[in-house]
Amino acid sequence: MSMKKISFPYYRVKEGENLKIVAEKFGVDSTKILLDNNLSPKQVREGILIKINKN
Repeated sequence: MSMKKISFPYYRVKEGENLKIVAEKFGVDSTKILLDNNLSPKQVREGILIKINKN
């Protein structure tokens, strides 16, 4: 039996990161991140857990 690595679709925003930095880091459009998480740009701050969909 082999173990597959399961990708965890959530990311905890680190200190000093904002929406633009997170979007560039994962190669995902910032608008898509906001819509998937039902957030405004000001709500994306340190410590928040956001879902990252690369589809």
